[in-house]
Amino acid sequence: MILKNRNKGTWDGLEKAALMGTNFVAHTFVGLAIGYYFDKWLNTAPWGLIVWLLLGIVAGFRNMYQEAMKLNKTQSLDTGARQEPGDKPADGGDKPDA
Repeated sequence: MILKNRNKGTWDGLEKAALMGTNFVAHTFVGLAIGYYFDKWLNTAPWGLIVWLLLGIVAGFRNMYQEAMKLNKTQSLDTGARQEPGDKPADGGDKPDA
């Protein structure tokens, strides 16, 4: 019943935000696992763990930034598409040219 009357735009944004958070955590854990086994294999503790963990965190932030930029771009395109041809621009475009 609740999901029948849902606002698609709001739920899509929440889904994308949840996915971004999950991807960030996944990148971090993958970096942690690779670093742990790298140290175990080459006996270089704790340097491999630190380096791979930092790489995982950086990859997570990079992915989150890219997804946020995509989301921002699609939202700005959606806002522009809803504007009717006779509507005034949001920036007060009715100013006289100087």
